[in-house]
Amino acid sequence: MKTLIATCLLALAAIAPAQAAEPAAAPADCITLSADQQLVRAGASRSILLRNADQHFVVHFRNSCDSAAISPTLVFETPGQEGQLCSAAGSVLKTRTQSCEIASLEPISAESYARKARNRR
Repeated sequence: MKTLIATCLLALAAIAPAQAAEPAAAPADCITLSADQQLVRAGASRSILLRNADQHFVVHFRNSCDSAAISPTLVFETPGQEGQLCSAAGSVLKTRTQSCEIASLEPISAESYARKARNRR
């Protein structure tokens, strides 16, 4: 019996470092950003529309982000999670003059995205 316990402990000890070395998976409230993106930012003080490959979202800001509508550059950043956009991990939209905290990502259909985009123009 002692031999069985010792063998199990050794097996667990061998597995633990391999599991620790695996990269962390993206949290459930995150999406992986694609190079194929479209942002609709007209009327963007509280939210913007994001098409990320074949996914569609309303990206809601925690506070007003007036510069999102006029800034020549928009970049999503998530500390410690490059290439991810998260609602609960401190993601921000960086503009030339503001850093706008992301409050939530609302998944929407392609049809809803197209309708909302038309209404914002």
